[in-house]
Amino acid sequence: MARKINIKKIDPEHYAQVKSEQEKLEAQCAGELKLERLCPYCRHPVSVAIRGTHGFVMEVCPKCEEEVIFPPMAFRLAN
Repeated sequence: MARKINIKKIDPEHYAQVKSEQEKLEAQCAGELKLERLCPYCRHPVSVAIRGTHGFVMEVCPKCEEEVIFPPMAFRLAN
C-alpha cells in the first residue's frame, strides 16, 4: 500500500475546497440506500456504494491487501 500523506497539512486550501464539496455530496446522499461491499477473500468491508449507476470498481482491501474487482451494480426494488 502507498504511504499515507497529510494533505490537510501539505495543501490546506485544496483540502478545504475538497472537504466542502464532499460535505455537499454527503448531505445529498444522506437518505439514499447504501450497500457495503465485502472483500471476497477475507470478508472485510472494503467500500460502501450509494444508490445510483455504478460501473466496475477496482479496490485494495485494507485488511488483507488483496486487489479486488467488483462488478457493476444496479439498485432496484425487489419483488
